[in-house]
Amino acid sequence: MFSFTKKQEVLQIGNISIGGQPGRVPTVLIGGLFFSGKPDFSDAKEDINKMISISENTGNPAICDFFIKKTEYIDDILSFISSTIPEKQPFSIDVTDPNVKVSVLSKLDEIGLLNQTIYNSIHVGITEGELDALKQHCPNTAILVAFNPKDTSPDGKIEVLETGAHVTKQGLFSIAKECNIKNILVDTAALAPGQNSGGSIAALPVIKEEYGLPTGCAIHNVVEKSTWLNNFSDAKGIVDVASNINIPLYGGDFAIFGSVKHANKVFPIIAWQDILISEYVDQYFGVKPSETHPRRMFY
Repeated sequence: MFSFTKKQEVLQIGNISIGGQPGRVPTVLIGGLFFSGKPDFSDAKEDINKMISISENTGNPAICDFFIKKTEYIDDILSFISSTIPEKQPFSIDVTDPNVKVSVLSKLDEIGLLNQTIYNSIHVGITEGELDALKQHCPNTAILVAFNPKDTSPDGKIEVLETGAHVTKQGLFSIAKECNIKNILVDTAALAPGQNSGGSIAALPVIKEEYGLPTGCAIHNVVEKSTWLNNFSDAKGIVDVASNINIPLYGGDFAIFGSVKHANKVFPIIAWQDILISEYVDQYFGVKPSETHPRRMFY
């Protein structure tokens, strides 16, 4: 449990507060909606409503992360977002294909959703086309993924943020500034087991202390990629959910926890962890929990 000497930024992204000293505001939980083929929204709205309901009961803010795989799916998914996500509620757009990213940014601008958008993400694989699109269609918020293929340590993650680590022409912070992105979230890039996956957790307090920015990661990805855990089928799902505890415990601010369908398990676990952290930092450092903190919800 930490108290950072660097001033910690609390960003207001729509109706959600994120960042600050541990114990001040609750951990933000980001749940994904993944469509393997043509988007099927038959269960999506119900899953989102369930996540929002449990978010209201625990105090942990919820953000939906929409994965867009192909250009032909853009209109349907963004139309669903427009009709489902409230105006002040931020949402995340997760795209891997650079060409699809360019098209998504243009469409988000066209329909007036850039202010609600959390762009997931900017990383060392950014193309000139994507950079130009970000400049022209600037989202309000972006996640910077501190993945350094040459050095997976916390120092390597800082290098890619500041200089690009000779993988990009400039650091990710410079790219975000050049694109006039208002709010920056740092993802410490959880890697597969055996690739210094623990470095993503170790980097949380390092980056928080260095920059004071909201920081988190998708630590559950490490569990999903573990073949060793396949030997323990009854436990793998539990480990997947429980792995997110590491993020608030090491001072982080947000967890990208996987499918929204796991919200009923993840939210209570993280809320409980937030309560324990708040009790300690309140007594030891004098950090008072916000009015919507899980600790306020339970007693």
